[in-house]
Amino acid sequence: MRYFVAVAEELHFGRAAERLHLAQQPLSAAIKRLEEGVGVRLFHRTSRQVALTEAGRVYLSEVRLILQRTTDAAELARRAARGEVGQLSVGYAAGTLHNVLPPTVRRFREHAPGVSLTLHELSSPEVAAALVRGDVQVGLLCPPVSEPAIRSDIVLREPLILALPRGHRLARKERVALSEASDESFILYQRAIKPGVYDAITGLCQAAGFVPRIAQEGATEGAVVGLVAAGMGVALVSSSQRKAPSEDIEYRFLTGAPVEVELAAAWARTDHSPLTAAFLEHVREVGTELTALERNLAKTG
Repeated sequence: MRYFVAVAEELHFGRAAERLHLAQQPLSAAIKRLEEGVGVRLFHRTSRQVALTEAGRVYLSEVRLILQRTTDAAELARRAARGEVGQLSVGYAAGTLHNVLPPTVRRFREHAPGVSLTLHELSSPEVAAALVRGDVQVGLLCPPVSEPAIRSDIVLREPLILALPRGHRLARKERVALSEASDESFILYQRAIKPGVYDAITGLCQAAGFVPRIAQEGATEGAVVGLVAAGMGVALVSSSQRKAPSEDIEYRFLTGAPVEVELAAAWARTDHSPLTAAFLEHVREVGTELTALERNLAKTG
């Protein structure tokens, strides 16, 4: 077909052969085989000129469409291999709205504007279940991830900071020793939802010499800080949570070596899609940058 288009545009076998970097004889033979396959003459040939037949003009129009579709199909295949086209569903825990999710989505959409991206806010256990069912291809959730059908990477580490109701006595300090909050009521996460974070917080309190008095538990960081804003108690939350706007909460870094909580990106073990891999690559890049930023802030306040 490409040989036919070259001859149809040049209307000269010699020039068409030169354009195709081909000898004239095999070009003529290829056109003859094409005409035999189509079943009609596509060119009028004389010793002085070459012209398209009426059938040739119709065939040329269709062949150009076919060749363009072939080119488009090849480019689409290359984009699919790079993870730039298709559909991708991501399940995310609510806390990621204040750290990795927004910059990752922005970068991914810039990289792959042709991808239809769907986001689902779920609890961490629900994210894992959705991955197993195949409802989502990527999950952003709090570890541990114990489901054997899922692979995961830690993509973000950030220190725990103290969330205080506005005007709280400890808010007068630039940094707070956790032992100073030993008499406070604490808002904790539900352990069934965030076991890793729950254990990190209770372990940190015990290391500071006290067992936290739990006033209330919340399923998400939004619920936890909402209860802090309502004056129900204080809470230890990930440092990126301070980006959530609230006039009723103040955040303070803790003295001493920071204790970090982790965020994982997860995907099905059987998923080898370039689309999934591309999104995970952006998550890892963003997580590395944010981890460095939050660690630096923990040092400098």
